Amino acid sequence: MTHTQRSIAVTRREFAVPVDPAYGAYHVAVSKAWQDANRSYRDDHQLRGDNAPLPDNAISFWPGDTEIVISYETEKPAAPSVDDVARLLAAHDHLGGRLSRPYAHLAVAEQQHYADAARNVLDFASAATPAHT
Repeated sequence: MTHTQRSIAVTRREFAVPVDPAYGAYHVAVSKAWQDANRSYRDDHQLRGDNAPLPDNAISFWPGDTEIVISYETEKPAAPSVDDVARLLAAHDHLGGRLSRPYAHLAVAEQQHYADAARNVLDFASAATPAHT
């Protein structure tokens, strides 16, 4: 049995409100940051309208001595690794009759050929996919 490697990209969005040591954070600034975080979370998770409920753990408040940070995190789907794509390409060739053995039974040089092709596929896919800002 073999293993698969994956990458998961996590983005943490923070909305920082300064804290005055003598007076604390002003409610107007905290309210504005909360509204911005709420709107941003809804946009990132495609939640339409202000009435759609958020999960209880969607947005967090982190009080500190110099600022209050309101934040949330998003994950991108697991990115396929070179190994994942190489195995898929070999399986495609095997099922199509162009390869007589499954990937795991190929010589290292043959597996390297599929890994090179997989890198090309991943490079092409990343160039063709617009970046999400």
